Amino acid sequence: MNTKLISKVKGLIQKTGKPFVFTAPEDNDESQVQFQFLGSKDGKEVVYDAFLYTLEMEYFAKIHEEATQLVIDENPKFKGADFDVMDGPHIEALEEISAELAKSDEYDVAEFIEERPEDADEDGIPLDVCLNVTSITEEAIVKFVTEFNDGTLKLDDTVYSFDMWNEN
Repeated sequence: MNTKLISKVKGLIQKTGKPFVFTAPEDNDESQVQFQFLGSKDGKEVVYDAFLYTLEMEYFAKIHEEATQLVIDENPKFKGADFDVMDGPHIEALEEISAELAKSDEYDVAEFIEERPEDADEDGIPLDVCLNVTSITEEAIVKFVTEFNDGTLKLDDTVYSFDMWNEN
């Protein structure tokens, strides 16, 4: 592991007094955050480059990805369309297919952590973390980092689905 990166992250953590440091604050919101924290792997100090997001985000991302592909398969004219805009005929088709997919338990999700040490780079060891929390707060990040490093983190293996039309 890059000792320069470890020193940098350690310094930022000491400066902020938090056990982590945000890496892309402009991209963070209540459903996802990117941050780094110190941990150990195989007895050595390492930096984890974490992407933490809500289970609800995972659920809707899976449905959105599948629905987008189905819309394109059924309507090749929509290939290349921007599926992140708010309206248009492709969005109407996307919403219809998404609603149908949401009725299936095939898209139910459970908490997980995916560590990818083979993809480690100058930013640390990539870690994707999906937790069943309503929003990603600093308290949720601190709890995760503490439990991850202490070896006390328990993931919930219950599968969940979410209401697509819940406006809350």
